[in-house]
Amino acid sequence: MKKSFDILFIGNSYTYFNDMPETFFKKAAEEAGYDVTVTAITKGGAYLYQYADSEHEQGKQLRQAISGKKYDVVVIQEQSLNPIKDESSFLNGVRDIRELIDSEHFVLYATWGRNIGSAKLAELDLTREEMTEKLSIAYNKAAKLYDMRVAEVGKAFLDYEPRNDLYDEDRSHPSAIGSRVAASVIFETVRSYLE
Repeated sequence: MKKSFDILFIGNSYTYFNDMPETFFKKAAEEAGYDVTVTAITKGGAYLYQYADSEHEQGKQLRQAISGKKYDVVVIQEQSLNPIKDESSFLNGVRDIRELIDSEHFVLYATWGRNIGSAKLAELDLTREEMTEKLSIAYNKAAKLYDMRVAEVGKAFLDYEPRNDLYDEDRSHPSAIGSRVAASVIFETVRSYLE
C-alpha cells in the first residue's frame, strides 16, 4: 500500500523550470512507492519576503494555498542571489514562512553557483564553486536557526559530470537534467522526514 503525502513547494524559476515538482519530483516519489500530491507556489525572480508579506501578490497566493490545509513537507527556495547578497533578508524570509505555515517538516532547497561564463559570477567575483559554497553556508545557517533540513542541490551539481549538462543556455537556470538532479536530491531529503 502506498503512503500518501502532500508536499508544498515555494520558490521561483529554479523550482518551476522544466516543471520540476510535477515532472521530476513526483516521478521520483512514485518510483520509491510514495503517492504524493504536489502544490507549487512559484513566480520568476520571487523572494521569500514577498511570500511572507500578506499584501504582496505572492503572499496572497501562498495564503490561499495554505488556508485550511496542512502539508506534510514544505520545500523552500530563495531567489538565487539573495542568500549571498542580503543574508538577513533571506533568514527573515525563511523565519516568516516557517511561522506562517502549519507543517512540522521544512526542507530548504539550496541552489547552485552560476555556470562558468555567467556575468553574475564576474559581478560577484566568485567561481561557480565559491558561489555554491556560500549559498550552502547560508542555507545551513537558516536550517540550524529554524529547525529545517537542507537539500544540497548546489553541491550535487558540483559532483555531477559533465557539469555543463546541468545548466540552461543562460548559465543560470537548470536544464532538464539539472531539474532531474534537483528533484532527486530534494526527494531524498523530503523522504528522510517521511520514513
